[in-house]
Amino acid sequence: DHDHDDYFGEDDEDDAFIQYPAPTARVQHKAPLFTAPAVHHEEITEISLDQYRGKYVVLFFYPKDFTYVCPTEIIAFNDRAGEFEELNTQLVAVSVDSAESHLAWTRLPRSRGGLGRMRIPLVSDLTKIISAKYGVLLEDAGIALRGLFIIDPEGVLQQVTVNNLPIGRSVDETLRLIQALQFHAEHGEVCPANWKPGEKTIQSNPKDSQKYFSTLKDEDEADSTEGLTVVKTKKDFQSLVASGKPVVADFMAPWCGKCAQILPFVQELAAKHPDVTFAKLDVTESEIDELKDDYKVDALPSFHFFKGGKEVGSPVAGYKKSLLKDAVQKLV
Repeated sequence: DHDHDDYFGEDDEDDAFIQYPAPTARVQHKAPLFTAPAVHHEEITEISLDQYRGKYVVLFFYPKDFTYVCPTEIIAFNDRAGEFEELNTQLVAVSVDSAESHLAWTRLPRSRGGLGRMRIPLVSDLTKIISAKYGVLLEDAGIALRGLFIIDPEGVLQQVTVNNLPIGRSVDETLRLIQALQFHAEHGEVCPANWKPGEKTIQSNPKDSQKYFSTLKDEDEADSTEGLTVVKTKKDFQSLVASGKPVVADFMAPWCGKCAQILPFVQELAAKHPDVTFAKLDVTESEIDELKDDYKVDALPSFHFFKGGKEVGSPVAGYKKSLLKDAVQKLV
């Protein structure tokens, strides 16, 4: 923290100057601490960010008291403070107005543009130092942008959004973000777009993440199987091989980059050789994963060749178009 005189002084010509601190609020770093006057429980007091250690904090800045969008935001957050409390979260509002201005605003009825009785503290950043440290101060205008900062119980900044002056924020989205942060902190899994409590999350490793991604459908998913026979069980695969017809078994996975790269070439071969069955075997399917072990597949993609009810030739692993083409020619 700095003293007041660090930012306010006079130059050599006795002209007053103001030098605001550089922004220091960064995600994954400690949130800038402050102690400042505030209106809370209908009186002027002093609060410190550090007093909320052990809780999540939603610190949101707004431009000015007695304005238009600002009361709609503050009232919306305040009236749902109970939902935030259930999530062990403290709401704190900040503007560059004086504590006396805050108090007067809370005493004005909502029907006349006031706030009415408040459950959440309204911090006075009269020196504008807090707004500057959080990177939301418009120095020329002397007011703060609509910045919202979510701070975790250890005082680490986890999320930042900054809106321009005309645009209000969403209470629902703020609650969703806190729920997602808390879910990740407890379970370690990551939350996809638009996630809400009770919905599927993602385990952040290539294999286990497929439990989530396998539920998604691509717009071009039909193209990924065009000309190919999708096999999902051991029984279906064994029946295919037992038919005695030429079969190319393509062991692959949705997360495999080389599998995706060689797919168009495999489909070209399938179109050129209609008498050969090109079987697509996704190793993220449990029974196909067992087949992969049976055939000692240790790299993807891996192509195995069958004719007359048995495996013939040597497997081709990886992105090897020439070897694959030659193997298919021999199979015919």
